[in-house]
Amino acid sequence: MGRDSKEAYERIMNEKLPEKPAISIIPSNQDLQFVTDENFYKEICKYIRTEFPDLHNPLTFENNLMRQSNTYIVVAVDMYLKSINSEFRIARQSDLETNLQMFKGFYIDSGLALRNLENTNKEQAIYLFNQLKQKGFTQKDFPIWINLRGLSLDKTLNFNLTDESLYKTAKCLNWKNGEKYSVTDDFGLPKEKDKSSNRQIWTEKHALSRCDSDGNPYLYSYSSDFSYSNEGGGRVIFAKARST
Repeated sequence: MGRDSKEAYERIMNEKLPEKPAISIIPSNQDLQFVTDENFYKEICKYIRTEFPDLHNPLTFENNLMRQSNTYIVVAVDMYLKSINSEFRIARQSDLETNLQMFKGFYIDSGLALRNLENTNKEQAIYLFNQLKQKGFTQKDFPIWINLRGLSLDKTLNFNLTDESLYKTAKCLNWKNGEKYSVTDDFGLPKEKDKSSNRQIWTEKHALSRCDSDGNPYLYSYSSDFSYSNEGGGRVIFAKARST
């Protein structure tokens, strides 16, 4: 990972950001939503505390907005939304692409990048890949993108595929670090390189990486820390639960 890419990521993750207008999650007629209902926030926290007592929950509620985000928490929130048959689920990367300005300056966790079975997060990568093998995938299909929406966590915090899980081979996850792009595919991932664009993807060689996006608009796919959360920059965004 280059120094410039590290500095860019750390700036997003640590920068204290200005407030955005509150958007109500209940009721709603918008497709993408922040959580601004404190009672709903409390129900989410209760579910996480009950189902995953050993999982540290960094979510906070300040100035009428649920804050912070990490990979584990986003999957747990999605599991909660599914359990109550909500009209909302966590936003996919393709959902975020419909309104990049909405989360400009924030980071939104949206996926996992499975690149190999040898490097950082090797054990979790192998566990996840063994499930993908049952779906017909081989190591020749690396790198693989997996949406966070539709995954589930077990008590040991391994990621598990469900019937709702969506994943695909995504060559862009092995592009050169900082590669520019403008066009995205049906998953919301970089489709082709474009040197004239201001959009960039940041990559790494971890076996399993955390993927998040910001409104700069960049796609980060090189963090190995699934539990890190930043109060200033992290957000969970919901999307209307439409099928693909």
